[in-house]
Amino acid sequence: MAKSKAKPQTVLKFIGGINKDRIGGNCSVLEHTDETGKTERIMFDLGSMFTPYESGFVSAYPNVDEYFDRTDLTTGETHKAAKPVNMLFITHAHEDHIGALINYTKMGYKLPPIKASGFTRNFIRLSFAAEGMEAPEMEKIKAGDVIEAGDNIKVEAVNVSHSIIDSLGFNTVTYNKGKPYASIINNGDFLTEEEMPVGNSFNKKDYLETLKRTKAPTTVICMDSTSTTPHGSERIGFNKAVENTYNVIMERPSRSLIISPVISRSVQNMAIDIAVARKLNTKVWLDGKWLETVKYAMALSGYLDFDDVIYKGSIQGYLSDKGISRKYIICTGAFAQGLENYEYNLGIDATSPIPMASATKMALDLHPYVKIDKNVLVLARQRIIEEINGRTGPKMLQLLASQGAEIVMTPGSRHVSNFKEVQMQDSGHANAKAVKLLMTDVKEVVPDIIVIPIHGNPEQCRNTEEIMSEIGVKTYVAGNQEGLEIGQGKIVNIEPKITPLTWYAAKIIMPTPSSERDIPAEGIREYWEVTEDYQPIQKICEVQNPARGYNRGKYSNHEKKLEQAESLPYREKMRKTSKRIKKAYDLRKKLDKRSR
Repeated sequence: MAKSKAKPQTVLKFIGGINKDRIGGNCSVLEHTDETGKTERIMFDLGSMFTPYESGFVSAYPNVDEYFDRTDLTTGETHKAAKPVNMLFITHAHEDHIGALINYTKMGYKLPPIKASGFTRNFIRLSFAAEGMEAPEMEKIKAGDVIEAGDNIKVEAVNVSHSIIDSLGFNTVTYNKGKPYASIINNGDFLTEEEMPVGNSFNKKDYLETLKRTKAPTTVICMDSTSTTPHGSERIGFNKAVENTYNVIMERPSRSLIISPVISRSVQNMAIDIAVARKLNTKVWLDGKWLETVKYAMALSGYLDFDDVIYKGSIQGYLSDKGISRKYIICTGAFAQGLENYEYNLGIDATSPIPMASATKMALDLHPYVKIDKNVLVLARQRIIEEINGRTGPKMLQLLASQGAEIVMTPGSRHVSNFKEVQMQDSGHANAKAVKLLMTDVKEVVPDIIVIPIHGNPEQCRNTEEIMSEIGVKTYVAGNQEGLEIGQGKIVNIEPKITPLTWYAAKIIMPTPSSERDIPAEGIREYWEVTEDYQPIQKICEVQNPARGYNRGKYSNHEKKLEQAESLPYREKMRKTSKRIKKAYDLRKKLDKRSR
């Protein structure tokens, strides 16, 4: 009897990231069934959601029960995934795209093999090491690499620009009988307007060539909608941001200590401070564990662009160094992390186990070395984002000002006190004008392109839909949990959201004098299944937090040296590196000769 043929089908399902009122949780699954009935799946990103403090949870993650095996931490029983995925592709190393990786591993889930850029891979490795955990299986890939993700799925990595080093987009092509069936491009978070000052950048010509080369009967682009507000602010570009920031500092000669709170992983924005420091002929100090991790990940990936400007030594030595007249501290805390937690835990001192960004400690006068006074200038270059720091950001700035600091901030939707506003930084996402220009060119290459707005709330996604309608590009506005069949030149919702969406969320429990439970000094992390409104459904498990001060350098020094030497993109960069790295480079050459 002849085998019955199955209907070829490509389905894209959003597990998180298209949320009604919060940023984060980005995750999608692409599933393809060929004519024989064989089904294969791949996943893109696995991020955390920024939860409101009043929820009682520190972050939430997409529910991936269907896709990953999990070992119950209590019984040891393994629960097999009903719909296992072959591979997990990571676009970039921001928390809303990778934040669930560590947490799901802690919960007992088995992550699939991960594909990511060199910087993203190194950052994930260091993050796992900081938690005392083994990193998952990861392969370093770069733009132009084509990965066989299944018998009928190929994924090509493409360079995109964002505020972090080496972001990648992914062009996935599914096949039926050896011929392209559907093409889906996930840009991740996305910029089109300018070159990145560090790392690789989006190249429109290459992007359009990829579309031409891999054209399928149905081509879909998942488009970042974070900043597509119609008639939004124009970008000033990197060089103008440097000039504006430099001028702000030079107009205030009496302010001898400059504090610049940044989003620690937004290397493009950190690069503004580095460029300004060079113009000032001074050295900078990086303050905060995530900035340290970024610095290590950059070095491991061969990016030593900041090495000559970063002060070598302790913060005490830096602050007391009389040879540096203008001190410049780049620190964590653009989103005032830990401020609300502190306010709900009165009496906590500088040794508090509450995770707290450097700038937050300064605002609360809890920083062990940096004291705020009339000599301080605070560059609040990151605009206030209502969903993340709409409450904490203004309060942190006001607390800093109350201690004598002068605050200059990038303008946004929120004005704070009478602080002077100067545009010192752009958003890390493409604005409406840039998206419109890009898609006009894309439409010339693929006239029947379809756009799915992602990475935004419903209003932001509708903004992208409006832009596309102006230039005659079809759109489909999706939602979490919807399964979209892509084929025959159209998108059909075959899995409408019927059951309520649930998430997993983390709650940190710290010991207090009134604790009825025996809680270790490091505290514990509880994981709960919750509703979209963060209402608890059931507790899944709990794990102990790692001891404070854990050495994140889990790799041996030898391994670090080898990876640094191997990853350096240009030999001339060796002149800028330390003797230690040069020795590692020579050692690598010797090992290569022996292997031959």
